[in-house]
Amino acid sequence: MSERNQIEDANTPAWLKTIQLNSWEAELLISALVLYALIQVPDYLSVFAYKNFDRGSLFLGLFRILIRSVELLSYGYILHILVRGVWVANVGLSYVFPKGVNAEKLAFKGKFGKEVENQGSLVKGVLRLEELSSLIYGVSFVLFGCLLGFGTSIMPFVALSEYVTDLAIAKSPLILWPALGTFFYFIMIIILLIDFLTNGLFRRIEWTAKIYYPIALVFRVLTLSFLYRRALLALVSNVSGWRSYLIPLIIFGASTGFFLLKNYIRDVEIQKYLKANQESIVSPSNYEDKRADGDFFIATIQSDVVYEGVLRIFLKDLKIFGTMQTIGVDLGNEKWDNLNSEQSSARLNEWLTITVDSTESYEPDWFISQHPTDGAFGFSSFIDISEIGRGQHTLKVALDTSSMDMRKKITIADSDYAKLTLSNIQFFFNKYE
Repeated sequence: MSERNQIEDANTPAWLKTIQLNSWEAELLISALVLYALIQVPDYLSVFAYKNFDRGSLFLGLFRILIRSVELLSYGYILHILVRGVWVANVGLSYVFPKGVNAEKLAFKGKFGKEVENQGSLVKGVLRLEELSSLIYGVSFVLFGCLLGFGTSIMPFVALSEYVTDLAIAKSPLILWPALGTFFYFIMIIILLIDFLTNGLFRRIEWTAKIYYPIALVFRVLTLSFLYRRALLALVSNVSGWRSYLIPLIIFGASTGFFLLKNYIRDVEIQKYLKANQESIVSPSNYEDKRADGDFFIATIQSDVVYEGVLRIFLKDLKIFGTMQTIGVDLGNEKWDNLNSEQSSARLNEWLTITVDSTESYEPDWFISQHPTDGAFGFSSFIDISEIGRGQHTLKVALDTSSMDMRKKITIADSDYAKLTLSNIQFFFNKYE
């Protein structure tokens, strides 16, 4: 132990040492309470973001990253509670059976006998679980901070990229300096990532440290490093040898992998929804009075049994609409997110086929709106069905790519929504004659 550490240890109050020894109590209590709150936080964040920021806002993307970070933290706390549960069980067993495993009574032979001998006392297992659970608790917060910090650091790059794109579309002569700024910021992110993955390569070389320091100061703010920097340095500096270099790789891999996994799960939900609608399987998510919170949907109507002569449709704003606008109109037009209701309605009626029972075709007026429950951006419309007969009917919302050339169809096919039928909604019109 260094002289400085000896001095700090000597000056550590007795009450703090007691708390350190019994920190598992606080960890378990805080994990349980925080986990209860964290499970509910993503829904609140999503609704807050949609209701307080405009359609297409970069802040919506930042909130999505924040939501993923909170979800990652909650999974870490779940793992911590599970390990602590095993730890408590071993503590109880170590009290009842202080000698641990009785290898002589088991009398296992060969490798089985060696395995039992290596098991040792239950106390050793308790100590290992103690270290593991405390490590999980700390690493979970570091993962949360790193993922959130990465998101906040790339948001300026996204904003600059969109600004440069707007200037390129407008053929502005002022594009040079913003484009250079975007490129310079991208290089800074790459340097920051290299330094992170190498445990501070640029901070360990004297001449690069002088150059890198002002860059690091700026990115300390952009990456919100005050949340996790000290814990990360403690992890790296207390792991010996080559293992210390695995820590940033594991953190980066776990954060990136979790983000990709959540996107993959979302893609599976989309494909499952589209497949069900292709096969005309009744899906509760298509009805506002039956849809559970978190259910994926593309279009909904008020109920599976309709008593009034009007279908109230809500259509989610899909990325495919922005893609279709980009490949289908002149680049001089405004972005999809900036179109008003009248412009959006004209485009939607150009791209979509809305039918009831595949015979009655409609071109409704679409109005930009937000879902009343989760605040998601989309479009609302009303279809007069008073003239159709009483009984079972099907509302179909489909993409119309018949007028597109092969290049545009290939572009559409690369999206999650390549299926022509977006929603196939069965309903019973309980019409009173």
